[in-house]
Amino acid sequence: MSWQRIGIAAGLWALAACAAGGRPKGGLEPVAGLSPGAVDRALGPRRVALLVGIDRFADDRWPGLRHARADALEMARIFSDPQLGRFDHVETLAAAEGVRLEQVRAALDGLGRQNTSPADTVVVYFSTHGTLARSPRGELGRFLVTTDTQRGRIRATALPVAALLGWFDGLSSRRKVLILASCHSGAGKSALPAPIAEELDGIKGAFFVRPLEESSQASVVLSACAWGETAREDDELGHDIYTHFLLQAMTGHDQDGDGAVTATEAHAHAMARTYYHTRGRQRPQVESSVLGADPIVFTGERSLTPDPVLFSFLQRFEGMRVLVDGREKGSLPARLVLEPGSHRLTVSDGAGREPLVDEVVHLRPGDRLAVEDLVARRQKNWHVCAFGGYQWFLDDTTRTGMVAPTPLFALSFSRMDFPLDDLECGLDLSLGGGDQGIEVGGLEARQGLLEVAYGIRLLYRFTLGPVVLLAGPRLSGVHVHRNGLGPNNARQEFFNVSPGLVGGVRWHLWDSLSLELEARIHFFSVHTEREQRDLSYLDLFGGLGWSF
Repeated sequence: MSWQRIGIAAGLWALAACAAGGRPKGGLEPVAGLSPGAVDRALGPRRVALLVGIDRFADDRWPGLRHARADALEMARIFSDPQLGRFDHVETLAAAEGVRLEQVRAALDGLGRQNTSPADTVVVYFSTHGTLARSPRGELGRFLVTTDTQRGRIRATALPVAALLGWFDGLSSRRKVLILASCHSGAGKSALPAPIAEELDGIKGAFFVRPLEESSQASVVLSACAWGETAREDDELGHDIYTHFLLQAMTGHDQDGDGAVTATEAHAHAMARTYYHTRGRQRPQVESSVLGADPIVFTGERSLTPDPVLFSFLQRFEGMRVLVDGREKGSLPARLVLEPGSHRLTVSDGAGREPLVDEVVHLRPGDRLAVEDLVARRQKNWHVCAFGGYQWFLDDTTRTGMVAPTPLFALSFSRMDFPLDDLECGLDLSLGGGDQGIEVGGLEARQGLLEVAYGIRLLYRFTLGPVVLLAGPRLSGVHVHRNGLGPNNARQEFFNVSPGLVGGVRWHLWDSLSLELEARIHFFSVHTEREQRDLSYLDLFGGLGWSF
């Protein structure tokens, strides 16, 4: 708690004591109209907002915007409304003559001083041009354009997005949202210097790589469009398109029925409608996962227990279908309100591959399920398999005179998606042998054989629906013990290190259980009294696996 708040609280406490009755100390008169909750309000969490809308620029090479001021002013009206936003302090920078960089920096510093509690709600909104510039080292950075930004001196006269994110992450609040209604694509609410524009025009294929900037997971950043897309204004709507639907959500789109519109709800509403309004050309984004973990109220008051909600705004799940009890519910990214009770929840790409999520969930009012948490919970990291099979040496001489085809039992244990996705690293142990008939010096003989092999493998997995193909190298150590050789029951032992290759098929029968076929081929050398022999053998296995 800051000394400023302590001082306010102390003053209110003293005034309340005077107003409580009895003789006033020091001859002071009681303060009329001081409510009993004044001290609580002074110490409690505050709701503060800074809203910046810039549509006039001194450098005429920045085209003027039509609705940036209107965006910020309408948002200020909603946040200030005692029946809607109920924010304690709303500062708006949206003057008709424009907003200078110095004013923006001063307002940011002032907001930082006001945010003294982790429980405060902080909203910062920018509606202006975005642009790009390179550092002296050639690094590409994003900037927000102010009225006095000069086209030839962007780094010195515009607001760096990286610095804005760093300042925002440093705020005390755990409930903070930064909304950027701008873009850096060279069109719409963006303007690029000629060298950058020419560079981008010369790039073939997909849009250029996004600049690397610090972005802490402690922040929630809502963007009007995806990186490389265009944020657009719309004269018919009278606002930036994303901002229009965000404002629309704040004034009456309480999806889960709890009495409030949160940042999650407002963004989900604006995201879907912006996408359809622009026919898929503009896809608003969230750049933090905190949005689902700690609801940030924009308007209203959470007075009721909300319905359960399933949500995800991560780009890696984009296009995934969500089914509830076998019926289509929607597609991601989205925020989907569900009914309390038990439901079978399925999240898949609709292309016949194994679902990311397929489980029965028990939902209570107020539950908030993140798809990424369900995927992590369902994801199997380990795999164990028990095999039975046979081993054959590939040359006739060894197969008839040294080691006959041998039955084997094997166990394998793997860590999946390690060290990289679609790889698995594992260990295995096999045991085989028995009484064998071989040919020694042209005569039939019997021998007892015991073989112990242990290996390490690194396999690549290629998934085709319920079937997984595996292939990769294996390094094995092999101990062989033979006895009963010759008339004196001679014994022989040897050890070899054997490199090889593994190929296999894993067919998922259901959930964690799989049927597996595996082939291993290995190569090694044996030194005998007469010669050195290069040998190779093949192991063929079938078995059952279990993922967990």
